[in-house]
Amino acid sequence: MRLIAQDCHQLEQQKGSHGFVVAGAGRAALIDPGLASGFDGVLAELRADEATTGPITDIVLTHYDPDHAQAARRLQETLGASVWIGSADADVLRGRIRPKTLLRRVLRRIIRVRLPADVRELSGSGEIFPGLAYFPTPGHTPGHYAYQWRGVLFTGDAARVSADGSVQDFYAPLIDDRAVAAQTVRLLDERIRAGSVDWVCSGHSPTARIAARPS
Repeated sequence: MRLIAQDCHQLEQQKGSHGFVVAGAGRAALIDPGLASGFDGVLAELRADEATTGPITDIVLTHYDPDHAQAARRLQETLGASVWIGSADADVLRGRIRPKTLLRRVLRRIIRVRLPADVRELSGSGEIFPGLAYFPTPGHTPGHYAYQWRGVLFTGDAARVSADGSVQDFYAPLIDDRAVAAQTVRLLDERIRAGSVDWVCSGHSPTARIAARPS
């Protein structure tokens, strides 16, 4: 793992997207474990660094896409961790909500994601455990969530992130609801500008450090 900030690491063996681990308050969360094909590498990496992070107690998903969530079920079975996902995204995986775009419907048929057992569904805002906050960032998917650990913001695929930490709309063909996604980008931009964010960690853009603010 690569250290980003205190008690916050980026995985180096996962496949499909960027994944992260944060540890504190006697808990450790794995954020977005990636594709099922990366399971062995992720598990080996987690075990190699367990003396630093402690055992994984929670698997936290920004959204249901396979490149972020496909490995979650098997990791849950192996680690005994709780899995957290937005309620609307859980309903997509159950087949209760139909993706709005043709591309998303096709991808759902080609690359399957199985909903983990005993999943914990997120609604509104709150904390996974003390210090790890969650809040809704819909648009890319209906139940997309972002997380913040101290000064580190995890945005999943809610936005593209530039090298200076600024955010822009994600790639249009993969957005479930463009109007809602645009509102989410504005929300993230406001949060970053408010001054509580030092790092922005997205699903695919390089991890970005916010430029020093004038005193």
